[in-house]
Amino acid sequence: MLSSESKERIQALYRECIKALDLRPRYGQRVMIAEIAKSLGSIHEDDKGQRDNDSGIAVVEAGTGTGKTLAYLLAALPMAIEKEKKLLISTATVALQEQILDKDLPNLKKTISLPFNFALAKGRGRYLCLLKLDKSLQHLSGLLSTVDLFEQTPEEQDRELYESLLQSYGSGKWDGDRDRLTDAIEDKQWSHLTATHRECSNRRCPHFQNCAFYKARNAMEEADVIVANHDLVLADLSLGGGAVLPAPEKTIYVFDEGHHLADKALNHFRLEVGVRAQRQWLQQLEKGIEQFVAASGIPHSIMHSLTEAPQNIRDILQSISLVWPLLMDMIGEQERLRFESGKMPENLRQLLINIKGPLQPLLLCLDKLNDMLQKSLDPKEDGDFTRDVAESWQAPMGIMFSRAEQLSEALSWLCAEEAEGALPVARWLSKTPFGDGWDIRLSASPIAVADQLRKNLWWRCYGAVVTSATLTALNSFNKLSWESGLPDWANYQRVMSPFDYQQLGELQPVSLASDPKSDQFQADIEDWLKNNIDLSRGTLVLFSSRAQLEATRDTFLHDWYDQLLCQGFLPKAEIVRRHKERIDKGEGSIIFGLASFAEGIDLPGEYVTHVVIVKIPFAVPDDPIQAAISEWMESRGRNPFMELTLPAASIRLVQACGRLIRTEEDRGRISILDKRLLSHRYGKLLLDSLPPFKRIS
Repeated sequence: MLSSESKERIQALYRECIKALDLRPRYGQRVMIAEIAKSLGSIHEDDKGQRDNDSGIAVVEAGTGTGKTLAYLLAALPMAIEKEKKLLISTATVALQEQILDKDLPNLKKTISLPFNFALAKGRGRYLCLLKLDKSLQHLSGLLSTVDLFEQTPEEQDRELYESLLQSYGSGKWDGDRDRLTDAIEDKQWSHLTATHRECSNRRCPHFQNCAFYKARNAMEEADVIVANHDLVLADLSLGGGAVLPAPEKTIYVFDEGHHLADKALNHFRLEVGVRAQRQWLQQLEKGIEQFVAASGIPHSIMHSLTEAPQNIRDILQSISLVWPLLMDMIGEQERLRFESGKMPENLRQLLINIKGPLQPLLLCLDKLNDMLQKSLDPKEDGDFTRDVAESWQAPMGIMFSRAEQLSEALSWLCAEEAEGALPVARWLSKTPFGDGWDIRLSASPIAVADQLRKNLWWRCYGAVVTSATLTALNSFNKLSWESGLPDWANYQRVMSPFDYQQLGELQPVSLASDPKSDQFQADIEDWLKNNIDLSRGTLVLFSSRAQLEATRDTFLHDWYDQLLCQGFLPKAEIVRRHKERIDKGEGSIIFGLASFAEGIDLPGEYVTHVVIVKIPFAVPDDPIQAAISEWMESRGRNPFMELTLPAASIRLVQACGRLIRTEEDRGRISILDKRLLSHRYGKLLLDSLPPFKRIS
């Protein structure tokens, strides 16, 4: 139960904020603060300070304009500090992360009497590795023959760039964060400057004291509030929790944009194997082991496994050579082939099982070799290799060990057979670009991640808040709960927007002559846009497919050249900048956008007074995971359209409508050009889930 002292402290902080920031108290914001505080205040701790009761998780859908960021900060931060836990705020988009870091947290820190520190958490790949930068520059100077099993050595044309980065970092002008560079750096250039988990030698590295990544981690350890993203949180949980971020048991999580969490988790748990890509790195490894043995000799402790490794590699390559023609025959001219019920043909499954045999001893060999090279870097330990050998070979062998781990894990998912009644695993083949040609990729993914999230997150965390403007689908939390594994005992709340939608906006469901399945639909869209778009105002037109956007662009480009901005032809940030610039000058501007413009874009006031949604945003029907979920539901007599497809479309439609009214002063209209809203029975369900705009015809 929330103590009276905690309640009074939170209320006092809220009053401080309202006064200092000259804000108007909002009923919904106060409700959100109270519900989060009540949930966190009802946590019971065991003798180790860990949660041991069914409490502490609040799920709050907060309508646009609620002020949810301030609400969850004021409710959760005092509780986290009081309980000596970390408050970790996780977002799905960079835009929201930047807003919280650059605006919300600094403003709050200046405003309230509760002192706190905050820091940004990022993955290792966003930070400079001084050792790799040093090696790249030595290689370019001819002082070092870099061992690179991937045959990607630094290029002379990048010498000036690398030298300037070293100077900037050494002088303190740059902190080693890729995202804080003034000029963008290409992935190929950056790959020579950053280290993966397996490449990093941690405290054994000679540059450890000046390491950008570990400096950032140290700052994070001193922080009361940590800002991260869903991908990093999921990656940390998959490593057991506490690997990069604080341990779940010591953390109160806030998942802002929480409706993305399940989808992010699905992508995170997906495993893929490209046949040609695997063949390439294995051939590089075989050559690399020969070079390594010639350069360093073989210590007795690893002699057997290292001498056996080349034959293991050849055995794996032999099996892969048999897999390729079989996959080519299966996929034929298709771009993708999904295996029904996730069951692979037995001949393919056996070939993949054959790879696991020789892969296991190879994996153990690389694991042991990597450990020996790591120890040989430590001056306090008696290593098996000279320091020069260890410095040259630890990173490339670490990468190879990581590749072998990934292949082993992917094969386990691909070859597994699910128990009777268990959820199936989606498995499919797809053609992907590779070099000058193409590869065939084998993919496997769970169709639901509820169990993983329940086990690794909800059952372990000290407390959590899940929030967004769109957590319900068709006015229910059922979809979110099923997909995310949120417990039934969580505190589920809906906080309505303070906006008077009836007065601020109009909703116009348009009944065109044709529906989206008709060949006439494109012509009908273009006729409607031609007659109903005001070229002097700010307009956002949202499409569900790139092909349709580009076809419509081709039609209007000549006549609307001075007003039209299209996603895919300019960077997103540049489109927004040019659009605002035109509106500020009193000119008209029209944005043609896809899904990423239907969420997270903030264009208040005159920047957007008309939102046009071309059609109901149903998911792409050939997505292999969604198809597998639908297949599984149908096999159990359930209706995937009503349980899965329609609720997902409802969330996306609400998000798209949310682009219109961003402040209490905004005015405008939403037009939806999909007659199914009016002609199909499910249309009423979708319309009833939208904000209560004034309905017009």
